[in-house]
Amino acid sequence: MPVAAHAASRTTWSFLGSQIGSEWRINGKAKTTAEIGGLRIAPEEDTKIFRETQFSHAVDSVEITYLSLQETPSMLLWHRPATPPEEIVQLPFVFTRTMVASTVKLDVRWYKEWTSHPDTVGLVLPKGSDIQILQISFVGLSPLEKTAALLRSYWTFDKFSPYSVNFLWGPILTMSPIARESLYVELPPHGTYANVLWYLLLFGIAIGCIAWGWKELSRRNAFLCMAVCIGALWLLSDLRMGLEAVSYARTDLTEYWTQPASERKFRERGDFPVFLSAIQPLLTDRGRYIFLTQFEYPLLGLMRYHTYPSIPVAPEKATEGIDTWVIYERPEISVDAEGRLTAEGKPISLPGTVLFEFRSGAFVFRTH
Repeated sequence: MPVAAHAASRTTWSFLGSQIGSEWRINGKAKTTAEIGGLRIAPEEDTKIFRETQFSHAVDSVEITYLSLQETPSMLLWHRPATPPEEIVQLPFVFTRTMVASTVKLDVRWYKEWTSHPDTVGLVLPKGSDIQILQISFVGLSPLEKTAALLRSYWTFDKFSPYSVNFLWGPILTMSPIARESLYVELPPHGTYANVLWYLLLFGIAIGCIAWGWKELSRRNAFLCMAVCIGALWLLSDLRMGLEAVSYARTDLTEYWTQPASERKFRERGDFPVFLSAIQPLLTDRGRYIFLTQFEYPLLGLMRYHTYPSIPVAPEKATEGIDTWVIYERPEISVDAEGRLTAEGKPISLPGTVLFEFRSGAFVFRTH
């Protein structure tokens, strides 16, 4: 058969060029504008937009191309045929902030509530959001594409993380290219543990070899066949896990050891080691300082260790005469016109000066 017969099926609802069909319904108060670049929606209250569907193919994933001036939580809505009309399933996801057309891809087949042929699909947009939707695509994968994603997922490796000392998530099998791209990013991974299939396969081989040896009275040959099968799967698994360990070293080599000192990134800590080495001289003459970051583990422990005897404390201690603030991965914290640190527009410190700026959301600040 021609290769085109094995390609994915895709249904796309385009909003480009002011293409807004009358089949769309809006539940809620929102300002909608049909623009050349897509449908712009600015809800004045939590708003649902939805329409009825008649897909000619099964749907395995949903892709939404959009623009957004701010990070916006949303939900994908769908209704399963033959269920009461009020039973609408909601799948939460996030529109990230972007000034260029971006696409959020949802692997909907992973959720047991999904149906391959929903009869109604829509979105929930919260009050105060401002989203411009360019198009929504519904993709159905062919058996060939699912098989290719399955084989590639087996050879997709995790990154070295603190939990790697005790256990490994992989190998994980999935038949979705979207799920394979996000393997080990969202934990636990969406997929099936490959060794479960190997155990079932070995069990079937053992039963077959026992039946063969019993029937033919050739137990030696049956034993050799079983031993060869076990050895082959053992070698395959050993090769796969060995290559994962090699990938850890390759990542360290390409992202850390071969990079200039100012651009090094170390595993899940990113560029924090570079930031820490740059700010240490600013903390040596301070007994205590305030440390603010998005996720304290393991960064807070590293700060305690590498800056001792200076000790990081919580921002509540600022009233005790502590004048130095260390900010890392907190882009919402900035300095206002009066020289004060502000978080989401609210002042959190006395006026001061930025001693060192690593990048947006990562700097050292000292009050006057």
